[in-house]
Amino acid sequence: QEYKKMKFLLLSFLLVSVHSSYVPPYYEGVPTFATVTALDPPDFRGEAVYRIEFLLEAEAEMPNEGFIHRSWEDFQKFDHLLTTHLLNFGLDFPGEPSIEELDAYIKGVMEHSRIVASNILQDFLGINWSGRDLKFLQSLPDFMQIVIPQLYRAPDFSPEPPVFTNEMDCITYEETPFEVYVYLMAFRAQTHLAEYLKFFTTFTDTYPMFAGLPDDSDVQPEGVSVYIPPHFNQTFVHFLPGGYLNGHTVRISYLGKSKFNFLDEGRIKEWLTKLHGDKNPKRILDIGTGPGFSAFVLAEMFPEAEVIAVDLAAPYIRMARLWQEMRNITNIKFYHANAEDLSWLESESFDFINYAYVLHEMPADNVMLVVSEMYRLLRQGGTMNGFEVPYFDNAAERFGYVEFNTWGHHWEDEGPKGPEPYMEEYENEVMLPITLADIGFTNVTSIDYSYFEGIFVAEK
Repeated sequence: QEYKKMKFLLLSFLLVSVHSSYVPPYYEGVPTFATVTALDPPDFRGEAVYRIEFLLEAEAEMPNEGFIHRSWEDFQKFDHLLTTHLLNFGLDFPGEPSIEELDAYIKGVMEHSRIVASNILQDFLGINWSGRDLKFLQSLPDFMQIVIPQLYRAPDFSPEPPVFTNEMDCITYEETPFEVYVYLMAFRAQTHLAEYLKFFTTFTDTYPMFAGLPDDSDVQPEGVSVYIPPHFNQTFVHFLPGGYLNGHTVRISYLGKSKFNFLDEGRIKEWLTKLHGDKNPKRILDIGTGPGFSAFVLAEMFPEAEVIAVDLAAPYIRMARLWQEMRNITNIKFYHANAEDLSWLESESFDFINYAYVLHEMPADNVMLVVSEMYRLLRQGGTMNGFEVPYFDNAAERFGYVEFNTWGHHWEDEGPKGPEPYMEEYENEVMLPITLADIGFTNVTSIDYSYFEGIFVAEK
């Protein structure tokens, strides 16, 4: 009777949600029942998948029923893992896939308490793993959990992926266990990068793409076209498929707010208040705004100021404008623009210029153009604030940091690249504190924040 009720509810949900986003809940509890009910259409990988419905003795306020999709290859891997972990108690694994045979197999699995209690089955059902306690790059110890598998267990099977059908849901829904898994596995992909990138690309292609006019004029300053420098379409940071110009990557980058210190609005506000809360800027420029994290903080901190926020990726500006509308913040103007040439903005017209995680994501020559524009646009007595990768005075430390981030590859070479392909030029050619002083900035200050970030403050 309980199973019939669960099946009715699941079928009803599927019928009403054909055209809606589906964001799987987090399941936590002990599985008490599982059955294979259908062969569903192919998943994002292009593989036909079987739907496994299950019941749980759930933790408080957690759902007690759900479903997961697994392919025939997933079933084969599951049975192999049971064998290698000495948990395969004479189970009769089907020779060929069918709903009936796989259902009989999974019901046989559920008769063994040791299997039911194992991580293998729980991973297979997509339960009891969320990754929500991972901090990623917030500190070096946190990062060690990400890159050393023995310090933090990743599931043997990915959780159920979400399906987003509209852009607003990409902003409003919290990160799913599957998306945490995608992030985590990127840092563990060095030995099988091509395989991971195929998986990553096929999944991100399912996200809405925040599209606009073909020439992106819908998000550009009136009458201003935007030059895209060649490197931006050649070498992609963080393994983003197609880079930031690919609108399908907007949500996965947006989810960086829980992984990078200065994409977190609370932390941005804390440090902007600590360093600049006594200032009263009337006009603020936010460079490389991305989804707009810093711009929103600045707009709320200084409600009387006008905030101009620019980014080289038009899809991210569309996302920021949508988010701005949802948040009802009126003193920001988001534009698609190239910070190497902001000639449409008047010289010395900004009291405060901010950026976060921008300069280390481009070649040194491009950095010099951006920094020069910042200096041109800043008023006398104005302040520049940068949340950026730290610069190391010691050459040996710089070498280690470069190798750590580039995986020993140079961005202009053929073949694979590391997650931060421009780090060599940033550390050894840009040398940010020196460059800021050479351009003309005064009172250049560098604050060590973490192994991954520094805060750079300068005046004109």
